[in-house]
Order: sequence, then C-alpha cells, then structure tokens
Amino acid sequence: MTFLSAIAAGALIGVPGLASAAQADPAVSAASVAAIVSAAARPMVSSTAPAPGTVTDAASCLSGTSPYLIRLTGTDGDPVRNPVLLVHGWLSTAMPEAEAGPRPVTTSTGIANSPFSRPVEWSSDGEPAVDLRSLQERLTELPDTSVFAFDYSSIAALWVGHTATSPALAGAIECLAALSGEKVDIVAHSMGGLALRYALGGSDEGVTVHVGQVITVATPNEGSEVASVVSGIGEATEAVFSSASVLAQIALPAIVGICNREMESDARVGCDIPPSVRTVFAVAGDGGQALRAGSVELSSVPAWPTSLRIHAIAGDYRIHLTSGLVPPEAFTAMRDLARGFGFDLAPAVDETIEAGDGIVEVSSSTADAASTFIARCEVSIDLTTTDGAAQFGDIADRFGGIPPLAGPCAHDRLFENDDVVRDIVETLEASRG
Repeated sequence: MTFLSAIAAGALIGVPGLASAAQADPAVSAASVAAIVSAAARPMVSSTAPAPGTVTDAASCLSGTSPYLIRLTGTDGDPVRNPVLLVHGWLSTAMPEAEAGPRPVTTSTGIANSPFSRPVEWSSDGEPAVDLRSLQERLTELPDTSVFAFDYSSIAALWVGHTATSPALAGAIECLAALSGEKVDIVAHSMGGLALRYALGGSDEGVTVHVGQVITVATPNEGSEVASVVSGIGEATEAVFSSASVLAQIALPAIVGICNREMESDARVGCDIPPSVRTVFAVAGDGGQALRAGSVELSSVPAWPTSLRIHAIAGDYRIHLTSGLVPPEAFTAMRDLARGFGFDLAPAVDETIEAGDGIVEVSSSTADAASTFIARCEVSIDLTTTDGAAQFGDIADRFGGIPPLAGPCAHDRLFENDDVVRDIVETLEASRG
C-alpha cells in the first residue's frame, strides 16, 4: 500500500484515461446527440414499460428515457434486436469526447471520452494489440445486435444511490426489453455496476427478469482502498491548513466545495481545473466518499439477484519494485564500490506489489461473481540503476503514464486492453448459444 499511497499523494488517483478522443460513431444519430447535450440535466422518472413485444413505435419508448439512453447502432426507426447496454462509471461518460459536454472540444479540463469507444492499444503483456477496434465497434459487428449506451455523465459525480440514476437505468432496461421482446445484456464499468445493482434492487422479479448476461468491469463491489487513502490524504491536508492563516483555512475548503457543487450539478463541466486535481477534489464529494472501502453507502447497495450469473473482469497489476532509496546514479556507484570490497549491495526495497487496477483491488472487482476474467500485467520497475530508471521511463512514455494508473490493466484503460475486449465479446456470444 506504500507505493499506491505515494502515487495517490501525487494527485494521480482515479484520473480518467486521457486517450485521444475517438471519432464519433457515424451510427449515432444527430438527434440522439442533441438530446444528450441539450437535456442532460433534466431528471427522468422511470415508469413501467409496456410488456415485451407490444411496442411498435420505438421513438415513443426511447423518448421516455431521454436523455439517458443513447442509440449507438441504427436509427430510432430501426427494430431493436439482442440489445446490449453499456453503462459507464464515476466521472465518466458513454459519449465520445466531441459530444461529452457543453464545453469546447479543445478544453483540457473536460471529462474523458467514453471508454467504450476508445481504440484498443495493448494486450496484457504490454505488447501492441493487433486488432485496434474499440469495444463499441466490435459489438456493432455482432449479428442482429442493437447497441445502446446509458449515459448519466451530467450527474456522474454523485453517488448512484442518491440520484435518479438507478430508476432511470431500470426504465432503460425495461424499454429495451419491451422494444426487442428479448433480455438485455449489460456491460457496466466501475460505479456503473453499482448503479445496476441499485436498479435491480436485489430482487429476482421486476426489472431483473428483463436482464440477460451481465458483465462488470472494475466495479468496486467492496469499495476502493485507494479512495480511502486519497480521502486520508485530504484529511491530513485539512489538518495542515488548520494551522495556516485564516485566509488559507477559508480558501481551500471554499474552492473544493464550489468545485464539487459545480461537478455535482454537471460532472461533465470539469470545474475549469486539470483533470487530476478535479478528481482529487471529487473524492471529497458525495460519490468519492461513498466509494471508500467500508462506507455506509456501500453497505446499502443491494446484492446481485440470485437468478443472474455475473461475469466480472478485473485488472491485476503485479509490480516488481526495486529501489535503493537514492538516485540510481548514486546507488550504482555505491554498489560498484561495495563489489570492489567483495560485497554485494542489495536494494533497500525489493518487493512485488499486487496493485489491482490502480483504483480497485481484484477481490473487490470480482466479489460475488459467478465467473471472472483477470487481466494480469506484470511490470518491473528497477530504480537502482540508470538503465533500469531509463527503462521505467520508456514504460511510462509507452503507457502514457505510470503503472498501475496507466497501461493495459489500469482502471480507466481496461477497455483499451485487447484481452479484456475479446473476453467481453466472447462472453456475450457464448451467452447467446
């Protein structure tokens, strides 16, 4: 936990992946995009959908779930077959960056683009992937499959048990079941899996009867120890400021409070601060506090209905860290000197850290699942020599950040891992026989 705490202190925890924005899927209708952008803050009250197979006008059902339900394949007039619903997580979105929010596309503080539409980059071994198609693209190529996204990005900074998110998700599932006459397969990322648990209410009746295969990716079923660490750092910072000037004591809490209120009214705005800082601020808010391991909110999340078989996917970074606790140049010189006297100077730190996906532990991601897929990434970080430090720099450059918060097994980058995307598609295909 020491290594993760150090990273957390660097204000990098939980930062949504900043991969280049994928181009919008041409299959997404302009009307659907306009509905999301213009009405994202409008509350939606779930109502009981018509019986499966009785709906003939798709637009009437879909309009009742606007602005949350977005069609990613076909047009509103096309029939719905074998529906797959994508549900995003905390401080995220299901729309490409160009349509993710009201701010200009060029902003550096806006919300990250949809993880489902990002091109695949790697395999778990860190090698470049051969098939670079995104999960969304691969799902649209499944036979007779209609792909939808449930986008609650306007309120994604809030805890899903305190908002209209879960009732709206229940209504979206009922709508798709009614339109297709078939069960709805669901892929949920991170807090999206908890939103789904709330929507199903722990019952084998009601909405659950309309659900087919459920795949969760990095869902913090037992919370996140890293969120607890970041929260602790925030409390320590507050203690430091308590001895500062009166102005400082007032200023920082006020800024954090104002920022959180802005994000809680529309999480896509970004609070006009860098994404890493915004995320750390959000940990002090409603959703961030609830995601801490052992929180009261997590204890109230309904269990998965027993009739469903949950397939859980987790990222599993195994980081072998060696360090002399001094700059590599100094350690190399010290080791060479020791060898001249017949001694071998061992690193002060030599351990393998099980870091999960950098945010959520494997045990939390896979809790209560009937089947699992673990994307394991093994990384060696050698800070004892100049060559090792240079290799670590190469890894950070290649992954666009420092593992476990970047690369193929990182929380917000798992959909860029070919092994993960293939497992999702294969699991959906297998569930259909």
